[in-house]
Amino acid sequence: MILVFDVGGTGVKYGVSDEQGRFCLRDSFETPAAGLETFLNKIREIFLKTSKQWDIQGAAFSFPGEVHSREGIIRGISAVPYIHDVELKNLLSQRLGGLTVTMANDAKCAAMGELWKGVARNCKNVVFVICGTGIGGAVVEHGQLYKGVTMNRGEFGNFPMGGFKDGVLLTWSDYTLEKQARKYRKRKGIEEIVTGKELVCRSMDGDGLATELLEEFYYWMAVGCITLEFSFDPEMIAIGGGISANADIIRGIRLKTEELLDGQRPGYLRPNICACTNGNQANLYGALYYYLYHDQLEHTI
Repeated sequence: MILVFDVGGTGVKYGVSDEQGRFCLRDSFETPAAGLETFLNKIREIFLKTSKQWDIQGAAFSFPGEVHSREGIIRGISAVPYIHDVELKNLLSQRLGGLTVTMANDAKCAAMGELWKGVARNCKNVVFVICGTGIGGAVVEHGQLYKGVTMNRGEFGNFPMGGFKDGVLLTWSDYTLEKQARKYRKRKGIEEIVTGKELVCRSMDGDGLATELLEEFYYWMAVGCITLEFSFDPEMIAIGGGISANADIIRGIRLKTEELLDGQRPGYLRPNICACTNGNQANLYGALYYYLYHDQLEHTI
């Protein structure tokens, strides 16, 4: 059995699975704020607990940031600062009694999960756009996942969108549904938390500002998808993250894309926009997939 972890900025999902992706345990805990030592101790605690019931043969991790899988080091930035620039894979293996440990980027794991057991399982050329607070992504060509020279291929959230504002380059990640909800709260001057889902509800109830910000979200999602279509010419653009479970939002992205392309010179090529099907479990499947096949994958990603 394999112990699988999906580490995020606020929470860590984990489970125990066989090699076919059949999970016999799924659970979660809050991402420790205290630092690396607390995190490593929590991982060991879960290993010791699960080892009492199952024969744990290895551990697979999905992490945010610029994950250098072979080196076992995470560079760049993420919402979990203490995992960066340390020999993380070695430290984890030591806490897990010398078990084999693998680690891969979270957006890449989401893509591998969908290739293995999701919307893209019969595809060879797919672009993934993983939408949360920011935007991550992945590119699959000829059935292989490519990370690029610096492990930054597919970091679509850094696409420049909307030029400069107050000396800051705006990016695609500045227009996610959650970021639009934050803008709504700020412009309304309210204290209550407004989520992306709540923003959609307020728009449906006739709130003008919510509708304006939602339309801005659809606009930049459509522009991003059109850009990806002409950059990679994939079989599909698969939208993952929290919004993938909301059919109305996926439909809204499609409609805005069609609206922008209708009657335009680039309109002869229309993106095939689909929702990922594994939801917030895709990273667990992908981390497990990488653990099982990393030897074959290492020369291409």
